[in-house]
Amino acid sequence: MGAAKDRVLQLLCLVALVWAVVVGRDLRKEVLSRQLRNPEKYPQFSDFWTALGSFVGMLIAQLLFRPVFSAVARAMIPKKARWSYPVWGAKVERCCDSVFKCCYYAAMTVWCFSILQGQPWMPWVLGGSGSTRFCWTDGYPFQQNSPELRRFYLTAVGFHLSEVAFLLLEVRKPDFWEMMLHHTVSCTLVGYSYLLNYVRLGSLVLLLHGATDVFIYFSKVMVDTPHTRLIVWSYFGLIAAYAWFRIYVFPVFIMRSAWIEGVQETGGEVYGWGYLNFALCVLLLLHMYWFGLIIKIGFHFRATGQARDLQSNLSSMDMQETKKDFERQALGVGGGGEQQPPLPDRRMLPPLQDKLVYAP
Repeated sequence: MGAAKDRVLQLLCLVALVWAVVVGRDLRKEVLSRQLRNPEKYPQFSDFWTALGSFVGMLIAQLLFRPVFSAVARAMIPKKARWSYPVWGAKVERCCDSVFKCCYYAAMTVWCFSILQGQPWMPWVLGGSGSTRFCWTDGYPFQQNSPELRRFYLTAVGFHLSEVAFLLLEVRKPDFWEMMLHHTVSCTLVGYSYLLNYVRLGSLVLLLHGATDVFIYFSKVMVDTPHTRLIVWSYFGLIAAYAWFRIYVFPVFIMRSAWIEGVQETGGEVYGWGYLNFALCVLLLLHMYWFGLIIKIGFHFRATGQARDLQSNLSSMDMQETKKDFERQALGVGGGGEQQPPLPDRRMLPPLQDKLVYAP
């Protein structure tokens, strides 16, 4: 099942990358044409220096935060006997990263809401009083967007790029292909949408994802701690936020606007419309898959009183190492070519269970 899932994710990653390259090949010509027609209102390629600064800043800040907060994280997550030291280290690292990202998304959500509050394209489901139809009016694609909104957007571009860098540079975890697909479509969406001036619709996407991510990463902070009551409350908060923002608002308002309203308001002149909607559909597919895992976690907790990691599944790192050891024993050699002592019967190994972790 896991291998089949990974093959599907790899195929979707390949399709997304190839399609993004095809769109990006002609995107520069389209953007230059628009810049010449209205250089004052249209985004410039040089704006991405701000995104580059955000990318470097996020990388450095997160790398520095880990050693600073790790002592606190180790105190929050006492090591359990069934955890190997690599698994415990991965949990401590995840806690550090989750605290950082929870603070980041909380700040970005407040910043975005303060910018969008009162804007005509901010729908009631996100706390506004407008309509998503206005994402495509006011002279699109030459809409006037505030410098503050552009700064917010470029900060988000840099952060998404830093997420890809961490994913590629660090030890590969069991959810690698899920996150690779997510980051691929997220980075191309946020980058292309800025250059093509889909900033209004994109800002709504960033707002609803950021609001959900606050609950996601708070849950990840608490998940391996002994504070069961906080874990349960964070779980129900996550269920409510995820269901509202990603299962209801995202397809019913955001995807509908990209799919239908954009064509209606612009007369079909939405550059990259096919890839835009493909990427949004991929995100929705991931949302539905992760939401199913979250629901499954709740049923498992109710049945056993213990939550398990069904998405990141860090404890499977131990299982992977055990499997490699058995394979080496079957060959009769170890890492250096010497004969190895017999390994214990797999049935005698302690069960590898893990606390829950929630989907991004």
